[in-house]
Formats: sequence, structure tokens, C-alpha cells
Amino acid sequence: MIVADLLAADALQLRLHTPSSVERLGWDISWCAPAETIDPTPFLSSNVVLLTNGIGLNIEDQRTWTAYVERLVRVRVAAIAFGTGTAHRLIPPGLVRAATALDVPLLEIPQSVPFLQVHRHVTNVLEVERFTAVNRSWELAQECAQLAASGSHLQVVLDAAAQAAEGTLAIVDAAGVVIARSPSASVWTAADLTDVPGAGQGSIPLPMGSGDSFQLIVREATSDHPVATLLAPAASIIAVQLQTALHTTTHKERELETLLDQVPDWAGVALEEFTSTFRSTGLGIDEPTLVLAATAGRRNLSNAWRIRLLLQSRFLDVRVQVRVGILYAFAQGPLDGADAEGAAAGFLAACARELPHQPLVLKGPCHSIDELRLGIHQAGTMVGEVRTSVRAPDLGIRALIASTASSGARAGAHRLLAPVLEYDNAHSVDLLGTLEAFLEHDAQPGRTAAKLFIHRNTLAQRLGKLEGLLRVSLTSLEGQATCLMALQILRSEALPSSGRASMSLVDRR
Repeated sequence: MIVADLLAADALQLRLHTPSSVERLGWDISWCAPAETIDPTPFLSSNVVLLTNGIGLNIEDQRTWTAYVERLVRVRVAAIAFGTGTAHRLIPPGLVRAATALDVPLLEIPQSVPFLQVHRHVTNVLEVERFTAVNRSWELAQECAQLAASGSHLQVVLDAAAQAAEGTLAIVDAAGVVIARSPSASVWTAADLTDVPGAGQGSIPLPMGSGDSFQLIVREATSDHPVATLLAPAASIIAVQLQTALHTTTHKERELETLLDQVPDWAGVALEEFTSTFRSTGLGIDEPTLVLAATAGRRNLSNAWRIRLLLQSRFLDVRVQVRVGILYAFAQGPLDGADAEGAAAGFLAACARELPHQPLVLKGPCHSIDELRLGIHQAGTMVGEVRTSVRAPDLGIRALIASTASSGARAGAHRLLAPVLEYDNAHSVDLLGTLEAFLEHDAQPGRTAAKLFIHRNTLAQRLGKLEGLLRVSLTSLEGQATCLMALQILRSEALPSSGRASMSLVDRR
């Protein structure tokens, strides 16, 4: 019910005495409150219609009338309904001027209409509206529950709620970051996420029953029903969908942890054992698998949820495991009739659009277990070097070296780099780090010196010392490739027996 509805009620015979705008007459009415005191605000709530005969308002000073209306404005009174004929034959001009200046609708109740009739009318209309709103809210909740039970992902349920509210919705985490929205193309700013009182806006907490804290934010809703009443039951279904997104992607945690442990242990874990572990995660060994690695530090907690939701909206089976600050995800069974390649391209495009600053590496689809194992290693090593969403190349030298290096090659890598490690220990320098930086920057002295914040002459001296210790030429492609392979072999080792070189490289990565 809005203020204009009171004016439209013929039985009440109300007259408007202020030039109120259409927007102001569109304010919701929450209740009627009779009051005859000079300061009724302690007894008023937002959006009430104040009913008064002006018995205690025998005021001559315009400033007093202005102060009276100002107090009503502070509590957001919807309108003033002033009864004439009892204490005042006409509405006081001072009240008309004050209400006009402060944009508060001033309605006259004629003497022939009892206050009780106005109060009953408002009460009856509000009760009917509340009953209708409650019924509609439970109908919406049932619709959302049916969607969830049929396997629809969160976006479909959120779209149904947004359509019912006839507005835009967003799920916001405790940090104020939007993790899902409807329509999906809507844009949300920081100002939109503030719970501003008013028609068509609101904030509803999602009952997660866990340590996670989420809010359902409603904006620009045009439904006839109050958004909080309409969406409160559906919010429970949306909360369940969020929990489902978490549980369906993170179950089989122990198996996923074992799988990731086995990836770099190329010498100790045979392909058959790795295949058995992958099968235990519940994913199909014959299905094309998408592999994803994304940074998952404190700054990326919200993005981790968004990645889960994006995967669930495009794939039937999803597994997610966070390990040492990296979120690993595996996805199979593209939805909406897409093939694996098309689903991968669509997902990467969605990540680029929704998460433009999220370091993320997508590998696949992988069509065999050994390709999958290489892909996991490749994505995990690449993610620390990217700044946005990228797709891993079909073949990565690091993963290839790590997977094919024999025990003889590993021993040779240790012997090759041992003189450099001994020199670093004895002289408290970091020649090994210089070698890494030189190779990572394509053996370009200018870029390497800038990365290390040293002069090019200093870099030249270090490279000369490295060539003497390694007994290889760092200006030749063969020498650079040899050192690169040795470094990659040691980097792939995570066992304590790998020595200081391995631990230094893992820490530096």
C-alpha cells in the first residue's frame, strides 16, 4: 500500500494539501499511528501514516510548525493525515507551508470520516497485502526447491528469485564481494551493495549454518510485495544451493589430496597406481577432464567461490581441492550439449569476464590419465607466473622434464648444480637464483639485471663465475637448455632427500 492508494479510496474522501511528487506519493505505508503530542516521534516507526486532530497543536509560530514536521521527516513518516472539524476547522496554514517545504504529503480527513475508518482501511489493506505476499513467497520457495531438486545450479534458482522480485539480485560474501548475480550481465558497484532503506531494495542474510557469511542483496525490485517478505523463504533454498556447491565440489577430499601428492612423485608412483587414485575420486577415467589451477590466498577467497559456481554451471561433475595456496579443480561432463573443447573455451571466456584479475591456468580437456597427470603438474607450476586467466599450451617443458627424468638424469642434475650450491653456501651469495632469473628471462641480460636490481656488469661477472662452476657455456643454446633441464628436475622434487637445491627452488617458487 502506498500513499496514493489512500487518496484513491473514495470512501475516505481524503484531500491532498501539498504539491507532492508522484515519487513521494509512491512511498510504502507500513501502519497508521494516532498521535496528538508536539513530538510523537518516540512512538513512530518508518513509513507510518500519522493520524492527528491537532488537539495539542495550537501553534502560531511558523518555526514551531517547521520543527514539528522536521521531526517527522527524521523518522521517515509516509504522510500526515490531519482531521479537521474537531480542534481545527481548517488545516493550519503553517503546517501546510512546513509540509510543502519538507516534501511530506499532508492529507485532510474531513469531519464526516472517523479516524477509526481510516485506521481500519489501512489495516485491512495491509493485512491482505501481507497474506498475499506470504503466499507468493512460499510459492517462490517451492518453485526454487523444485529447481534445486531437479539438479538446477545456483544461477537458475537465483534467476527465478530475481524474476519474482522483478529486480536484480546479488549474493555478496562477508568481504562485500559479489560472487553471483542475476541477471548475470548486471553490474554492481560498492554503492549498490549498501543496504539503503527504500522501496525495491533490501538485504537478506543467507542462513548458511556454517562459518561462511553471505547476504542476498536486492536492487530495483518493482514487485508489489515487500522484497524481504517475498524472498526470505527462497533465501533458505539459495543458501542450500551454496552449501551444495561447496559439498559437491569438495567431497572426496582425502582422495584428491592423495592424487595431488602423487602427481610430482614420478619415480615412486606408477601410472597404474595414479589411475587407481583418480578413479577413487569418483571421476571417470575415460571422460575428457578439464584441469584448473588458481591462486587461493586470502585475497582470492571470494574468487574461489565464484570459480566453483562457474564450474558447476557448466559441468556435471566437479571436484575442488585447495592445496598450499592453490585451488585445483577437475571438471567432467559439459552441460547444455557442449563438447569438452567448447565447454573449456566457454569457461575460460567466463573467467576472463567475471574474474579479470584472477591468476588461473586452464589445461585440457585431457583425454588420458598420463596427459591428465602432466596437465596437473603443468597448471600448478604455471599459475604462479600468470596474472589473469590463461590456457596452458598443449606441451609444457617443465612437466615433460619432470615426468621423463630418470634416476640417472636426476643424479646428473644434482652433480651439475652442486658446485654452485657449495659456492653459495660458502660465500653467502645466490648464484643459483641468478641462473634461474637469467633462464626465466630468455637469457637476456637487460631484463635479468632489471629483475635482480643489479648492474649489467655485475650480472656479467656472476654469469662468468657460473660458467666456471658449471663448466658449460651460458651463451650457447645447448648450455642454456642443459641448465634449464637441471633446474626443472630439481624444482620438481619435493622429497627431503632432494637436498638444499630442491628446497631452495621450491621455497623460491
